[in-house]
Amino acid sequence: MHNLAPAALAAACARLDRRLIHVSALGLRTDARSRFIRSKLQGEAAIRASGGDWTIVRPSLLDGEGGFGARWLRRLARSPVHCVPADAVGRIAMLAVNDAGRAIARLCEVPGHTFRDADLGGLDAWPLHVHLAAMRARMLPTRAVVVRIPAWLARIGSHVCDALHFSPFSFGHLELMRRDNVPGINVLRELLGAPIARSEFQPVILTASKCRL
Repeated sequence: MHNLAPAALAAACARLDRRLIHVSALGLRTDARSRFIRSKLQGEAAIRASGGDWTIVRPSLLDGEGGFGARWLRRLARSPVHCVPADAVGRIAMLAVNDAGRAIARLCEVPGHTFRDADLGGLDAWPLHVHLAAMRARMLPTRAVVVRIPAWLARIGSHVCDALHFSPFSFGHLELMRRDNVPGINVLRELLGAPIARSEFQPVILTASKCRL
């Protein structure tokens, strides 16, 4: 899905002289332990080698009302206990899905060579536990207790989630949370040319938040 399919699609687009805009993800790296992450990176490499006209879009974690992952984050935020992997220390530049959609639509209107790589993210970034605290503060008057789950136990839990498919948590997501998931060069403002959606759950302990959770 993440390797062979993009390779085949890129090859077909190259033969038909069609431009391909591929939505990938931030945080991919060759030394990742997750095959999910490595396979997505291999898909990007195949697109680059296709010889066609392409743009690779890498959004940070997306949020939108009704989204599968967004619903789980809201449930977790409402819980009196926030269980967070101890090694989930990476910052997340949470991005409103509407902003991501508008940015991708804009990419369709500009020449491919203008943006070969387009990293997208919210304008600020914080670790997972800060996001959860901010979300809870908007919904409930009390603070949650943060429980740091040992890295080895969090990894076991991620593989269980991979097997049962009942939540968005996975080993791949755990790997992504261990390092910063932020754009190298964020082209969101350049593409939109308009105000970015402010966070519905702006952390009260921080200022100037414009990312949306």
